[in-house]
Amino acid sequence: MELTVQDFLQLSELEGVRLAGGANGTDRVITRTNIIDNPDTLDWLISGEFLLSTGYIFQENKQLQRSIIRDLAEINCAGLCIKTGRYLGTMPSCMVSEADRLDFPLIELPFGYSLSTATSTINRRLFSSNDGQLEKTLAIHREVMQTALTSGGLFKLTETLVRLIGNPVLVTDSSWNLLCHVDRPDNPFPLAECVNVTEKEPPFPERFLATLPDSLRNYKKAVTRVFEIEGRGKVHCRIRPIAAHNFIYGYLIVWESVRDLGELDYVALEQVAVVAALDRIRAKEVEQSKLRVRKDFLDDLLSGNIESQNAVRSLAKLHGLNYNSRYRCLVVRLGKDDALVEEQNILKAGQSRFATSVDRIVSAASLAAKEAGANIVNIPQGLQLVILADLGQSTERGTQSVRRMARRLVELLNDEQADDQALVVVGKAVPTLAEVSKSLRDAQNGVHMARTTGIRDRVVFMDDFAAYQLLREHIDRDGLTRFCRASIGPLLDQDEKSGTQFVETLDKYFLHNGSISDAAKDMYIHRNTYIYRLEKIKALLDTDLKNSRKLLELQLGLLAYRILEE
Repeated sequence: MELTVQDFLQLSELEGVRLAGGANGTDRVITRTNIIDNPDTLDWLISGEFLLSTGYIFQENKQLQRSIIRDLAEINCAGLCIKTGRYLGTMPSCMVSEADRLDFPLIELPFGYSLSTATSTINRRLFSSNDGQLEKTLAIHREVMQTALTSGGLFKLTETLVRLIGNPVLVTDSSWNLLCHVDRPDNPFPLAECVNVTEKEPPFPERFLATLPDSLRNYKKAVTRVFEIEGRGKVHCRIRPIAAHNFIYGYLIVWESVRDLGELDYVALEQVAVVAALDRIRAKEVEQSKLRVRKDFLDDLLSGNIESQNAVRSLAKLHGLNYNSRYRCLVVRLGKDDALVEEQNILKAGQSRFATSVDRIVSAASLAAKEAGANIVNIPQGLQLVILADLGQSTERGTQSVRRMARRLVELLNDEQADDQALVVVGKAVPTLAEVSKSLRDAQNGVHMARTTGIRDRVVFMDDFAAYQLLREHIDRDGLTRFCRASIGPLLDQDEKSGTQFVETLDKYFLHNGSISDAAKDMYIHRNTYIYRLEKIKALLDTDLKNSRKLLELQLGLLAYRILEE
């Protein structure tokens, strides 16, 4: 037999208990008791709970007094019983009027009774009237376990939960991206019309998620939040973390639009949350195993350790890659050019920095690729992220997508943290998957080139730097030295002898396409000072910097100098 608030008021053990407000709500059913001793308690209260309080937390705050009545009524709690005489002399009139307005039972407990006395009295009645509750709980447990052991899977578990609680349910991963959802035909607020039901995307807007407590992983009960549907009303969302050992694997969100949840519904929610956690742990371990195997294959592929084309072809099919497509490798570095951490110094600080950065880069790369229509695979490698881009059969169309993706990636990364300047270097296209190591080497050479030649572009396509590759790959160091001396030797000698900056001055001249103002600004010197240096350079080289053949020779000489420095 159910215990109502009216039954509580008539208990002989608590003589003198008085109904202060909300007389029209005394038919509410009490399912359990709880103590409200701080405002955060509201986060984990559930429907049917009967709350007891000394009033200490809201004794001098009328706004909190009113809001607590509203919040408890919204959660559909059974009532609030306040012990007066210590912190509250009498029942606050604002709480009484709010209770009357919402038909929410507000009860005064005389000073002579302790909260524990009221709690134990209610619990005795609950235990004596719930003889069949244990059997119903066991029935729920058997049904949930039967689902897990037979059909299994997160979707089937969600279907079972929807059937048990009579409300739609959404399931997300730990980043709030939708894994699955099950609606009901009698739902007055269909999920597809009110939230985003696209898998792998967040169903709820950021402003809604921002209202959730940071310590949600520690909650063992469902947290209640109200979702406002513009022009249509609002829905209570009961959010239960799918967690184990303080690690969140996802969230169960009950869309409480069909009927109010009862005591047994919360039992079902808890049971499914536990089984879902086991399912997510298993799925995560399987996924991690697959990722380790896949990463080993990609690492071997990028390093050129797989010599057999047949082996590459069969492994590519296993991991969902198209062997016959043309590919490009992209290398993404994050950080100021002059502040990149040296490989030999990457210990605790450097590793943790990249560990936090790589997730951001991968997320941004996935978004940029989606927007540009590019097909990519992200491969973290030490301090950099390698992106394998599938160009398909059309190199031109695929390359256009990669260009759009690379530009968008730089925008996304530099928008988030202006101090970190992202650099994306794109290697040349290769005809098959078996040759991607060549494209990676090409991109890695481009990283060195960007750092040593003063290139300001944050997206570097190696196709556009054939001269650099020609000098670096096909001319030995002695040959580069001779050519460098023959072209810009007088400038090198003068810089070494007098400490001038003629080589840098000429380099900035070409870097800014002959713009004296831009070059001077880049060197932080006055425009007239830059012109003076340029005239000295012309005299030393015996040229007016107008002959195209001579200009090409000087540019190549500067490039050779940078390669030698590198």
